[in-house]
Amino acid sequence: MKKLIAIIALSTMSLFSFARNRWSLDEDNYHFGYVSASAGYTSLSYNSGNIVAKGSLGYAAGLGYEFRRHNFWVSAGLQFQRLSSTLDVNDYTYIPQSGGMDQYGRIVKEYRYTIRQQDKQEWFDLDIPVMAGYYNNGFYIGAGFKVAFPVQASGKVSGSYDIDAVYDRYVGVLSDVHEYRTYSYEGGNSKYSLRPMVSLVGEVGYDFLSLMPTSDRICHVLKLGLYAEYGLNSLKTAPLAEAVTVNPRNITEATLNPYLATERGSEGRIVPYYIGVKLTYMIGGSRSATATWHKGCQCYGY
Repeated sequence: MKKLIAIIALSTMSLFSFARNRWSLDEDNYHFGYVSASAGYTSLSYNSGNIVAKGSLGYAAGLGYEFRRHNFWVSAGLQFQRLSSTLDVNDYTYIPQSGGMDQYGRIVKEYRYTIRQQDKQEWFDLDIPVMAGYYNNGFYIGAGFKVAFPVQASGKVSGSYDIDAVYDRYVGVLSDVHEYRTYSYEGGNSKYSLRPMVSLVGEVGYDFLSLMPTSDRICHVLKLGLYAEYGLNSLKTAPLAEAVTVNPRNITEATLNPYLATERGSEGRIVPYYIGVKLTYMIGGSRSATATWHKGCQCYGY
């Protein structure tokens, strides 16, 4: 019985010692500040048959804070990002609310504009990304969300439009009205306001300093990863504009407005997405870290 009690006592002490060491490891918290830069491909995802989207270059830069504890991490920061895309808008017909009078004084019931346009869109956002994930010996993976506050959005429109008219008294397009033909259009940058957006974000990569021997108590982490984000709410502008603005004094002068800034742009769901390479440098550590030889950050445990 005494031997059994001794064995139980020794086993209990061993388990207590293991649990205490394990608990100490669990309580070894690491705090980091970071700066990051990213570049990649950005475009629009849509469920509207009115447009065809083509991607372009996107980039981002940010800074923030990351907390680590026993293979788990969470981060929050502030990020500046540029997104862009080109939209080919399928041909559509625009009819002003009222007609008028042609150059020969004949009453026009309604004018019809057949529009062909291409938009080059660009957004600059101020983002708040929040992520959480898992890390192990240099490898890491994480996911979260970001809230984007657009600080500037603009679209440059080019294309052409045909003009014809409907008369109560006449049938077809009258050949003697020289205004009824094709016009080209090349607009400047039109600025508009976008509402805040929420996106899912994810990242996976590796810390290239994780195998570097050091005795420094300060941890240096250099992460290179694949980063992606996908919008949850559709791009919306406020207020919405007409698709075409016609000069009431001259029907041949029409301004083609950016698709996303018009009522047509609100007909379907259009969200931005981005995928690229992200480089992050972090510096920090733990108050319990000691100046002993180790590889990479002591948070990796080797």
